[in-house]
Amino acid sequence: MTTELVLHSERIPPGFDGYRIVHLSDLHNKRFGGGQERLLNRIREASPDLIVITGDLVDKRRTDLDVAMELVEGAAKIAPICYAPGNHEGTIADYGELKRRLRQAGVTVLEDGAIFVSQGDDTITVLGMRDPRFFSPEDAEGAGKERFAARLRALSEPGRGDFIILLSHRPEMIDLYAACQPDLVCCGHAHGGQFRLPLIGGLFAPGQGFFPRYTSGAYSAGRTTMAVSRGLGNSGFPIRLFNRPEVICLILKRTGGQQGTPLK
Repeated sequence: MTTELVLHSERIPPGFDGYRIVHLSDLHNKRFGGGQERLLNRIREASPDLIVITGDLVDKRRTDLDVAMELVEGAAKIAPICYAPGNHEGTIADYGELKRRLRQAGVTVLEDGAIFVSQGDDTITVLGMRDPRFFSPEDAEGAGKERFAARLRALSEPGRGDFIILLSHRPEMIDLYAACQPDLVCCGHAHGGQFRLPLIGGLFAPGQGFFPRYTSGAYSAGRTTMAVSRGLGNSGFPIRLFNRPEVICLILKRTGGQQGTPLK
């Protein structure tokens, strides 16, 4: 399924009014037809100006770089791609090779770094963070998270005045993100709560446990809006219930009204 989220903000530069960003996450080596063609068709239909991928292209239990690259190489022909790695990339021995192949395909790999994207005379900043597992593989929730937080604060310190998008895998760290004041954060990891029930939502998500709060759609904290993808593939749980794989299309709309207001 494709979900549209519209972000209204007066901080969006005029040149980016109507700018379209396709957000993908958590492929976990899943295939959507030969050469990922069903998924690539969804991306084409969204007519993106930019594609962002927030980790877990591969799965640590069955790593297949070729399946991941089928999607990436096809998507790179549609729009430029920015990528930030997730926790599964942080645990596989082949991450260096994956990174090499991503860059060879023209992908901007953001490992605690920033790039500037221009439209005419206007510019926005895209930041990308590695998952905490890269900082401390044995303690991603403790020491890894602390080191992640310190690096994010350092990356955000210059106080950039332009519109800022942050790519980071885990949505449960929304308070940490909001403290650094990006305008938009793109996350995955929660897999939509895996099993979704009416009036309840997702039942379980890694890093959040049972009845997780951040699993799908848009959430606000201060000036920050966080868009959480339900993801594309499966990992520990082999099936989804009432929780279809998702492509998000984020549309930036410049307004003079309330900042950071998401609409489905």
